[in-house]
Amino acid sequence: MLLSKQQQYVLDVLMRLGCVRKNQLEALLKARFFPPEKAVPPGLLDAMLRQFRCGDVEVRRQGDVIFLPEKMPDARLLEAIDVMLELSGAVPSDFWAEAKGVVLLRFSVAGRRISLFAVLHASDLINPDARSPPAVSRAERVVVLLPGDSTPPALSIPNTVFYALRQKDGSHRFFAREGN
Repeated sequence: MLLSKQQQYVLDVLMRLGCVRKNQLEALLKARFFPPEKAVPPGLLDAMLRQFRCGDVEVRRQGDVIFLPEKMPDARLLEAIDVMLELSGAVPSDFWAEAKGVVLLRFSVAGRRISLFAVLHASDLINPDARSPPAVSRAERVVVLLPGDSTPPALSIPNTVFYALRQKDGSHRFFAREGN
């Protein structure tokens, strides 16, 4: 099946992440292929997904979540993608979901210098099985997603650690512990 550059990019995003919300995918498409003043045409993504289903590319959709058949949607990963889009202005240099370990998502943002990020969920750090610190490089900034009712866990790693708390409007409030 011949694919356009946008369709190839959509499949690449799905292979890297496994699942993504429609609005997240549209934000990535807009940043990659459209000028800032132009929106993604309504129905473009839906048309791409229909074309995938007519061809030999199997992509599934449940509500607003788009995913590959071998990957089940993960609410924590979807929130990590929201954080990535917020911190990168929807223009990450590179990104990928981690299949194993407590790190949900890694991404980089280009600027005067490249910033590396690792996104984790607090529940993975405080459960009884989490005995060792997360595997992150010294250059990575660690973002810990907090459920609404939890206190930030203390991490014994030398990295800069930020905490992300989801607001009612879907955005996140970021903060750090003292001495971090």
